[in-house]
Amino acid sequence: MVTPVRFAVQPDVLTWARVSASLGIDEAAKQIGVSAARLAEWERGDTEPTLIQLRKAADTYTRPLAALFLRAPLQGESRFDLPDFRRPGVEGEESATLRRAILRARQQQDALKEVIEEGAELSIPSDGTIQIDRDNAPESSARVLRKALGLAHFPPRLLDRPEEMLRRLVKTIEGLGYLVIQVQRVAVEEMRGFSIAGDPVPVIALNGADWPRGKVYTLLHELVHVGLRHSGLCDLSKQPSKPEERYCDEVAAATLMPSTAFKNAAIEIDPLSYDDLRQLAGGFGASAEAALIRMVHLKLATWDEYNVMKSSFRDAYLKHKQDEKDAQAGKDSPLFYQLKVRDLGRPFIITMLRAHDDGLVSSRDVTQLLGLSYDKLPKLMSRLGPEAVA
Repeated sequence: MVTPVRFAVQPDVLTWARVSASLGIDEAAKQIGVSAARLAEWERGDTEPTLIQLRKAADTYTRPLAALFLRAPLQGESRFDLPDFRRPGVEGEESATLRRAILRARQQQDALKEVIEEGAELSIPSDGTIQIDRDNAPESSARVLRKALGLAHFPPRLLDRPEEMLRRLVKTIEGLGYLVIQVQRVAVEEMRGFSIAGDPVPVIALNGADWPRGKVYTLLHELVHVGLRHSGLCDLSKQPSKPEERYCDEVAAATLMPSTAFKNAAIEIDPLSYDDLRQLAGGFGASAEAALIRMVHLKLATWDEYNVMKSSFRDAYLKHKQDEKDAQAGKDSPLFYQLKVRDLGRPFIITMLRAHDDGLVSSRDVTQLLGLSYDKLPKLMSRLGPEAVA
């Protein structure tokens, strides 16, 4: 039997990498695929990991492999945090899964910047992003968004097909110079979406567990954040207390539900009837919750009524997830490559594959960034279509 080669890495570096990823010993060990006792041995220096184990640790901690070979932990490293607009009780707290998702999104943005500086061509425009001015009224900014997104030209059938509407919006927004990704295994109660402003590509992240109509609203909300040239971590299921979050909510709602048409449709709507709200929302491709928030903004309902209805919205979400689960019973799970494209975003994957083909990114780096083995790259490319490698 061949004895695996083990590598002498600094124990305090391994501890620093884990702690900076907001992971406890048990959770980190589970993700790396070793026992908590074994990971503790590495961090004490009693035993040493193999290269394969170090690579799994680097992926778990959202660090480049080279970081685990440092002689000492980085000193004075600034923690990357997003402005937190979530409700009290959640604000300021991050699960390890959410923390990893935020770091992964930042890693994607940094990777795009690096390959562009090396001469890679970005697969989407880098100068077409939308600019929003907080001095403008929400209705005015909503008109800017509707025009930029071409919402007036969306086929009416999309209003009843939220999955298709979401795909259309994502494709449109990516075409304006954004990267839209989705996050798995984060509770909707903890995060509905987040955004990272900045060059070369602003990043918008949606919670993959949310239902499609919720994702549509979140997508527009986060688009306003980056349109303001700001970042944000949001839950969107509350009466926002911070001025910027209120503004983003109002612009997103007005973009999806223009005031004149919405007021006419809402004349006889009971804000305490889920069925009424669902019928109203369906005419605009929105969720019942978004419709009630819009009614509040237009003084057709109150926040007290919204607070009364929150449990109904939660029940409807749980029913949607159960119906979704029942519909999938006995069927194949979503395709691996389909989820890969959804979660990393087409522009990111295409740019990285082209950079690899041009020799700007190593095989090891491209597989780490895309989170799959090298032999799976051809199948991923086939999922993207012929234009991906054009």
